[in-house]
Amino acid sequence: MLYLLLQQLNGSLTSWDKTHDLRVIRGANHGHTTFAFAYYPKFWLPSNQRPVFDQTLYQLLHRAGPLRNSSDTIMVVGGVHWVAVQHLHMVTTALHREGLQGATVILKTLEASFHITALGVHTMSLHDHFHLLEHSMNLASCAHHHSCQVIDTFSMTAARYRHFLQGSVPAIFTRLCRDVRAMGRWCTM
Repeated sequence: MLYLLLQQLNGSLTSWDKTHDLRVIRGANHGHTTFAFAYYPKFWLPSNQRPVFDQTLYQLLHRAGPLRNSSDTIMVVGGVHWVAVQHLHMVTTALHREGLQGATVILKTLEASFHITALGVHTMSLHDHFHLLEHSMNLASCAHHHSCQVIDTFSMTAARYRHFLQGSVPAIFTRLCRDVRAMGRWCTM
């Protein structure tokens, strides 16, 4: 999704690759925008060699810098099942510590796509989906308490299971489209 946003913003795409690491792209939007992405957790590493969340977060903030303490600095967190309330606390603490308390934080709630019933994909029982939804709703409530914006990806992905786009990562089916009702802003599908 990062590269699709970059292509739409610039009108072209000069590079593309998959990453399971930290990536910083500078100079987008005629030199006005920097995109930074951190893949977490590095589940393929032995558990005693995996960087912890706050270490990855601080590495991302420092590599993406210099950052401004304004709502123009936007951090998007979540969309994955390991995200918990303590991760939101770590994000807000890190932003305050780095003098970025004015940054906009957007929480993507948990995606249902990893567990919907589809051929070749790990599924959950309906009971487990209810627990996942409760967890997602708790995260959203905590995010609102911390003045974060929330994108309800759980409901979006559960409702769009028929648009499932299987690929090398069979659980990802996010599409990007222009939302004309939002005056040209981008939305995920």
